[in-house]
Amino acid sequence: MMALRRAVQICNGLDALGDALNLSTASLEKMLAGEEDIPLPVFTQAVGLLLEATATRTPSRLRAANASVGR
Repeated sequence: MMALRRAVQICNGLDALGDALNLSTASLEKMLAGEEDIPLPVFTQAVGLLLEATATRTPSRLRAANASVGR
């Protein structure tokens, strides 16, 4: 459930995540509420989205280190 919640944040909303995972918003809402189990393929896709998003970001500690060097 935590992976789905984070994926909602990264995708900027339930509708966008639903589009990315090819699921309805209603189905996602039920999964997030614990009313439906999260199928393994959906979980795997959500984790893939999270990995893609974090792989393209610079970690905050590196940004902070680079900022202090530039002073």
